[in-house]
Amino acid sequence: MLRDIQTVGECAKCGAEAAVTCRYNHFERPEEELVIDAWEHKCANCGIRETTAYRSDDPEEEHPEDSRKCPYCGRDGTA
Repeated sequence: MLRDIQTVGECAKCGAEAAVTCRYNHFERPEEELVIDAWEHKCANCGIRETTAYRSDDPEEEHPEDSRKCPYCGRDGTA
């Protein structure tokens, strides 16, 4: 499993600078043909958190064009 955490900026709720982290997790289980891309934005100051995950076994209409791009800040999880 790949985990990548980066500080991405100011919190929209409390205004704390450099407090929000963007966490990306990539998980693959080839024998089950399962891929999961999960994203989390969390403020270290006030604790507000947003999460989104995309599973390859979910209906295709629920997937964005590229599930390896953060739905909150747009960063590329493969970079």
